[in-house]
Amino acid sequence: MDNLKRSQNQIIKDHLLTGQSITRWQAIELYKIATLPTRINQLEGKGLTIQRKRVHKDGKHWNVYWLDEQTLLESELSNSEVTK
Repeated sequence: MDNLKRSQNQIIKDHLLTGQSITRWQAIELYKIATLPTRINQLEGKGLTIQRKRVHKDGKHWNVYWLDEQTLLESELSNSEVTK
């Protein structure tokens, strides 16, 4: 599906559901989404449990976001039930 047809929230959610993590810089590079923290907060507000870790390196800091294994498993189960 073309990125222009999906909302930014859906793009970020789909990325996380692949099991990959994402940083703000990756969101900008991959999807041209500069507002990752806002998207993360909105997804959490809709019930998605997103893990995060603050990374400090070379005097800089940023957050890494990902879904834990339980959340990924629950998503797989709900998707398989929809396709039955």
